[in-house]
Amino acid sequence: MKTVAKLYAICFTVLMLPAVLNAQNEVVREQISLEGLREVGFTANIEGSRTIADDEDLTPSAIRQDAVKRMVEADLRYVADEEVRSSADIPFLHLHINAMEMENGLIPFSIRLRLYQPVKLTLNRDLQTTASTWETAMVGLVSYDRIDVIRDAAIGVVDTFIEEYHQSNE
Repeated sequence: MKTVAKLYAICFTVLMLPAVLNAQNEVVREQISLEGLREVGFTANIEGSRTIADDEDLTPSAIRQDAVKRMVEADLRYVADEEVRSSADIPFLHLHINAMEMENGLIPFSIRLRLYQPVKLTLNRDLQTTASTWETAMVGLVSYDRIDVIRDAAIGVVDTFIEEYHQSNE
């Protein structure tokens, strides 16, 4: 019986190893995409019901202000919106918050932060475009009286980016 269990364990490990290696490969590729990053812009948007989107602490501009402050304090060069819009060569972070109001007063939400950078598509005659090269995300559930948790969580994903940026650029 123990031999059969060991055989199953070995077969399972051998079959699952490629999946684990591919997942690790993606993490490494995301980390590599942060190396040498010199500057970054920042955009944010919130998708949700009017009562959530109208909360003054949860507006895109309020979250942007906190995120940019964190990035500047962490010695990341922030690029202003006008400059980012005028050039396809400037990387930028895009924060997307999706929140919905349920009838029972709870608010499920998701937050996704992506880094977009200029890339060349080698299989398409080196066509230059912009692509997401790094991302982090989270989901949560709060009551309406704790809507500030969503803003804190959004800044938390920005902090994750800052930490990984510094790890990649030591």
